Amino acid sequence: MTAATDGGLLDWLAKSLGWPSARATVERIGEGHSREMLIVRPEGASPVVVRIEQGGVFGTTSAEECRVMKALKARGVAVAEILADDAGSVIGRPLFVMEFVDGVERPIPTTAFVDRLHALHTLPVDDELRATFDRSPETARDATFGQIDRWYEVYRSAVAGEIDGLERAARWLRANVPDDGRLAVVHGDAGPGNFVHDGVDVRAFTDWEFAHLGDSREDWSFCVSMRGPRVLGREEWLSTIAERTGVKFDDESWRYWEAFNLFKGACANLTCRHLYETGRNPAPNMAIVGTAVHRLFLHRLVAVITD
Repeated sequence: MTAATDGGLLDWLAKSLGWPSARATVERIGEGHSREMLIVRPEGASPVVVRIEQGGVFGTTSAEECRVMKALKARGVAVAEILADDAGSVIGRPLFVMEFVDGVERPIPTTAFVDRLHALHTLPVDDELRATFDRSPETARDATFGQIDRWYEVYRSAVAGEIDGLERAARWLRANVPDDGRLAVVHGDAGPGNFVHDGVDVRAFTDWEFAHLGDSREDWSFCVSMRGPRVLGREEWLSTIAERTGVKFDDESWRYWEAFNLFKGACANLTCRHLYETGRNPAPNMAIVGTAVHRLFLHRLVAVITD
């Protein structure tokens, strides 16, 4: 049992999902920073996952995440089904409940992952899908400007003064926004560790809090440089991506999207420091992400834009 089950969470789950009783075991999933994750295994019913906000970590909302997941599920994307949601009345924090999707750790189906992510990127962005996102740009170029502004706003809201490296990076990113992208649904945190699989195919993409409309190269760059190195080398990833999707990077485009993702990370990580310093989330990992991890991203970012 965790603090998140105080305030009648199990009773609410039983009532909302039609369980025979509120008796259940609760296991906290230890990975991730932006959401508290619980696997709840009720007596006489199927297990579910409860995903709970942690005070605004990374400047994302579960309301948008839940909305986007529902829309993508309806369009055939590999997403867990949303079963219930609450804006904060149950435990004082927004949450949503989704089906538990089981999987294996290895082998990791990298080719299937690339194919599935490419299918997400090539979904038609119609007016209905666009309306599920908080930001609704018309083009990939507009979307990139919007994302730069978004993360700049997140950074400025988290600290009292300006950070020179982030100010320089924001100017550089705005001055070099690519104009050859196609508007797509971007996962925002794509790669191994953020999808459930059976060793052959992807069963469900997870962790949709960074999802937005943008340029698909953001996802591919993030995967190759952030989540992918534990599985394949850079050239293997880029070769597979090019072969399966037709997306290729030259030196200029790789530099841009590498800088973009480092900027996003450096800005988002500052929210953890703010939450820790204000006492809203005193977990030690908040202090680490908001200081040491933030500085790591910032140093790499400055190196990329001044190379």
